[in-house]
Amino acid sequence: MENSTCGPYECLRTIGTGGFSEVKLAKHVETGEVVALKIMKEMSVDLELVRNEISILQDLNHPNIVNLIGWSEEAILTQPDGQEIPVMYIALELATNGDLCDLIILTGRFIEDHARYYFHQMLEGLDHLHSQGISHRDLKPDNMMLDDEFDLKLADFGFSSNQALNETRRGTGGYMAPEIYTGLEYSGPCIDLFAMGVILFSMVAGNPPFRESSLSDPHYNLIRSNRIDTFWHAHSRSREGGLDFFSEDFRHLINGLLSLNPHERPSLAEIREHPWYTATIPTKEEMFEELEKRRQQIEESNNQSEEEVPDTSEGQTLYTHHQVQRSPSNPEEEKKETSIKRRLVEFTKEVAKYTRFYSTYTESELCNTIACFCKDYAKEYKFDDEEYKVTIKFEAELGEVDFQVSILKVDEKKRCIEVIKQSGDKFDFIEAYNKVKKCLGGQANTTLNG
Repeated sequence: MENSTCGPYECLRTIGTGGFSEVKLAKHVETGEVVALKIMKEMSVDLELVRNEISILQDLNHPNIVNLIGWSEEAILTQPDGQEIPVMYIALELATNGDLCDLIILTGRFIEDHARYYFHQMLEGLDHLHSQGISHRDLKPDNMMLDDEFDLKLADFGFSSNQALNETRRGTGGYMAPEIYTGLEYSGPCIDLFAMGVILFSMVAGNPPFRESSLSDPHYNLIRSNRIDTFWHAHSRSREGGLDFFSEDFRHLINGLLSLNPHERPSLAEIREHPWYTATIPTKEEMFEELEKRRQQIEESNNQSEEEVPDTSEGQTLYTHHQVQRSPSNPEEEKKETSIKRRLVEFTKEVAKYTRFYSTYTESELCNTIACFCKDYAKEYKFDDEEYKVTIKFEAELGEVDFQVSILKVDEKKRCIEVIKQSGDKFDFIEAYNKVKKCLGGQANTTLNG
């Protein structure tokens, strides 16, 4: 058996990871349906969060929300070596064009018309949630997925709530509203509005408005202290047109959404009446063309790098060290080294990942170079014992990010290098990804079809 299985699904490869789960590209063995399979090992999972996500998704049906296909609390994950592990899983609709955030960060910000197109879709999905008495509580660009027609779908409902008022600290760093930090009761819908503002700003500016909405953040303190003009001048510095880089209507809407006082944030109904929201939006065909152009731009930038192939002699030693394991069960055998035989996972292109590129170098040569990268940049790193992948903890300019680099087999001559964020800020992750790509640049010498 080459691939692991989970319930009625064959797991093709990993396409995402989280704090307590791993998302696999999986195919139903009978129907052939391809899904995103979120797998949680029972011993390490917060059952309440998983059951909450299932309960929430069961009641949702909207074109801008990822659909629930199936689930099981008592499944068996059978690994290629025959080992069986009890797990829970959630089978979700597959968003084949990846997440919106990677596309924007890697290809540049959106003009306001294009951002408005996706803001409309975000609002429609959120309006359906709120109409059902549900707040998302973890809105962020990572959870803005794109389907095969580049339409937006809200995902990841583990932190969602059907309570009008909440106290638990849920969410992700830079997208959490200031009232969450107080430890007092807060409105779920109001914190969703705040996160919408952060996401909209990031789409148009190409960078977040602040690191977090707390006293320690200088940019958000400009909003807290009612120095909003200074906030906008700070973000307009060095931009073409200065303050006029952002339209007046855009600034007005963002000011409302990022308000310190949750009751001053505009409701979804009020947003629909806002002059920025009601302005011109592109057609579906125009947006499809724009996104296809950006996707092609990423592929071209990953091909034929001018970087030299690095000297990997030291990396070979580092990687070889990670290829051996010692037996702790018998003290007399502590020094005995046993080679690890890794499996080269097959690449499948059912889902787009913008943080990947291709090479004609072997998996061992690529791993040697990754080992060099780890020596120079990683805070911690660990090569996997079963597959050609490494988990890396990276200290970015403004925060720590964990990610995984996998080597996948495209065909007998080509390999895919895929980088997947595990935790941390998306902008920090892209900083790390670009360093990985630069390090491996001289070995990135082919396209998927080239």
